[in-house]
Amino acid sequence: MRSLNQLLWLQRLLVKLRWLYFTRLWGMDIHPSTIMSLSVRLDKTYPKGVHIGAESYLAFDVAVLTHDMVRGLHCDTYIGSRCFIGARSIILPGVRIGDGSVVGSGSVVTKDVPPASIAVGNPARVIRRNIETGRFGYLRRAGPPKGEDKTVLPLEPELAAREAGGLP
Repeated sequence: MRSLNQLLWLQRLLVKLRWLYFTRLWGMDIHPSTIMSLSVRLDKTYPKGVHIGAESYLAFDVAVLTHDMVRGLHCDTYIGSRCFIGARSIILPGVRIGDGSVVGSGSVVTKDVPPASIAVGNPARVIRRNIETGRFGYLRRAGPPKGEDKTVLPLEPELAAREAGGLP
């Protein structure tokens, strides 16, 4: 049986062409290392207001808005570097998502998210701070919730083995 992984080159090509379309034709500020699903929706009403940092990942059906017709707003919306924006999330106009932050799937972000935080829900609320993310918002380490032990637990087995001295 053949694998769909043989078509990854096509998917990567389409993502790159889409990046060119958004940045060259619409004038959006999107770093070349950003990865977006093919179903991401970026607001073309005020396209120069879309700013996405390096090594961020936007999952499927994410909507990034830069205008609000009811209030007559046209605002810049910022997504920092090394962020992960979960599937079907909505980022409202004028919001800043700090570097190294994670937005959970289905969240509606109405207010700024501080750097190195996890925000979830509708409206999105910060549930954890001082997290460490890698490329594309990959969660490396996360601090404990308030009131729990202050030790930081590694979330990936390779990191735990490395800290224990088992891996280089």
